[in-house]
Amino acid sequence: MKKTKNESPAGNLSPRDTAVQETLETLKKEYKDLDTLKIRTDQDIANLQKQLEELESRAEAEYGTSDLAELEKILEERRQKNERRVQEYEQHIQEVKDSLAQIDAASEAGES
Repeated sequence: MKKTKNESPAGNLSPRDTAVQETLETLKKEYKDLDTLKIRTDQDIANLQKQLEELESRAEAEYGTSDLAELEKILEERRQKNERRVQEYEQHIQEVKDSLAQIDAASEAGES
């Protein structure tokens, strides 16, 4: 007679042994799932590390630093510079409008 997986040399497994066997099978599956997850996570970490290194290299090339605090400082300086430029442009446009208004007023006064 051929032995099956659930049979012991003495015959059928007891309910207690069967419960232990089932728990063991469940734990093996959980371990395999966790191992697969670990492998994927390790790959993700490696990919993210590579991306980080590429971004740091790009930041070094474009801004002269990859230090986050320095990059934030550069960003703030550029924002302030842009805000000043917009304000200057707005002021210039207003001066043009004012000049046109004066010209219109002068031409209307000359026509009367």
